[in-house]
Amino acid sequence: MTDPSQLSIDEFLLVGGLILLIGWQVQRALGSADWIDIYSPTLILAVVLSYYCLLGPLLALAKGEWFDRGINIRDAMIWGWGGAVVFYASVLVGFHQFETPRFEKRFLLDPEPEGLHRLGTRLCVLGLVMFTCVVGWSIFSVINPVADSELQQETGLNLGAIANYFAYAVNLLIPGIVLIWASWVRTRRHTPALIGWLLIALGIYTSLGFRYRLAILVAPMVLLWFLVRRKRPQIAVLAAAAAGLILVSGLIGLSRQYGQGLNTSSLEGQTAQDYLDAGLAESSVFFTTSGVMQITPKRYSFVGVEPLVATLLFPIPREFYPDKQAAEYLTNATAKFYGSANLANGSAILNYAEYYLMAGWPTLIGFSVLLGWLMRCLWNWFLVRRHELFAQSIYILTACYLYVVVSRGYLPQVALLFGFSVWPLFWLYGRSSGPPASGPSP
Repeated sequence: MTDPSQLSIDEFLLVGGLILLIGWQVQRALGSADWIDIYSPTLILAVVLSYYCLLGPLLALAKGEWFDRGINIRDAMIWGWGGAVVFYASVLVGFHQFETPRFEKRFLLDPEPEGLHRLGTRLCVLGLVMFTCVVGWSIFSVINPVADSELQQETGLNLGAIANYFAYAVNLLIPGIVLIWASWVRTRRHTPALIGWLLIALGIYTSLGFRYRLAILVAPMVLLWFLVRRKRPQIAVLAAAAAGLILVSGLIGLSRQYGQGLNTSSLEGQTAQDYLDAGLAESSVFFTTSGVMQITPKRYSFVGVEPLVATLLFPIPREFYPDKQAAEYLTNATAKFYGSANLANGSAILNYAEYYLMAGWPTLIGFSVLLGWLMRCLWNWFLVRRHELFAQSIYILTACYLYVVVSRGYLPQVALLFGFSVWPLFWLYGRSSGPPASGPSP
């Protein structure tokens, strides 16, 4: 490679291969006679990969920005693209080539939008109350992301070993608002309640500084706006929403103080281009992904089943199991690549790099095929319930959760966040559903 800002032949083939795979899925959806195919989870996954593995890295390459934390990542980037191609191809194999259960045993018995509004409100109240137990009276300043950060230092009840569970409960606002929004799109009722809960969630999530919550809240709302009305999404609306999320992500990235709101003084003199650059900077996780894959197993040994063991142990409070390991297998890998734990602090990898860390390409392929099969199970479950408002909400939120699955290359956290962000809707659906003979035909 004579010019590092240009793709090598191998890189060109890999990037081109990923684009062709994504293009194939887009062509299948657009060419389908069934409008619902545009909502396929493989397309939503393609959007996430396009951001992390194409848009961000290629823009960085064009600008000559292939240094991360003082480390030259350029030679490692081929590993990130190779992993992305193998990951997405394997997902498509799992999605298209394996049979799944029929999911025709239970259907919703009470599909009324008012019922969804009530369920959503209960989830929001539960999540807000549990989170308030952790933060105490500072909840009023947490809701306002530009409030004095000193006001957000207060704490609530001493919940000991279960404090983290109450803190994670703030994610219950996501499924709650999704249900309230779906009900509103159908009925246009309870507008003040929708606006109120939405402002509370946006304020809290902005103050906390973790942008993934905003993504998996806003994206389902945009898609449900079209799905509930049985329409294909408008490209202009999706592009505007994506651009808005990137700009907001950049604004938060430039000014966030984790758990303490935004430092608005750091935004002085910043331009829209600065916000855009900061929003795209999150895709730099591709650099760390590439580097970790490059050094494994030559400089860092495979970790085997450690991610699976950590996932099983993760829900156990450390007070009950002080010696449990959590992210050591991951932080040690990033520290090895960057040269020290201090330099690697705050870095992250994409999910397929974690699969690769276990035992190389076989585990990357295996777990990717499994993910594709699970996506097919979700898709088939939804297709036989496509006209149920509750099922539409569950499906869209779960499909958008693929953003977390890909961007958070830490399986224990992905599983726990799923439990608070998505699983409650499946649980509520199970309680409200019954055999098709006793309910409406799907």
